Amino acid sequence: MFRYPDAVKFLLPALAAGFALAAAPAAAQPRQGTGTREGASVNGVDQANEIDCQGRPAEVSGSGNRINFVGDCPSLTVNGVDNQIGILLPPGADLRVSGVDNVVTWQVRGKGKPRISVQGVDNQVRPSR
Repeated sequence: MFRYPDAVKFLLPALAAGFALAAAPAAAQPRQGTGTREGASVNGVDQANEIDCQGRPAEVSGSGNRINFVGDCPSLTVNGVDNQIGILLPPGADLRVSGVDNVVTWQVRGKGKPRISVQGVDNQVRPSR
């Protein structure tokens, strides 16, 4: 049936292990991540951080980042793929999202809401509950 039965004996366990790792929940896997961070600006892949904006605009670019911004964040700009961002903003703050499959959950100090601009595909921007 197979032309190279010895290769199948080797590949089958390797493929099974690969599928098992891929199916493991993301929470169980450590988030090593790579990239850079300067103040409230994050650029990279698979980073998981809680960041105090300290009055600086929050910015995220890259993919697979899980960032929670706290403190005084005057605005947020997200560009990339599959980022999950949480932020507390002042009323009327700029919140700009572009890219694919980003999820941004926001809260506003006081009453009102941010000025939201969303471009790209399947991005979600919603108030936190």
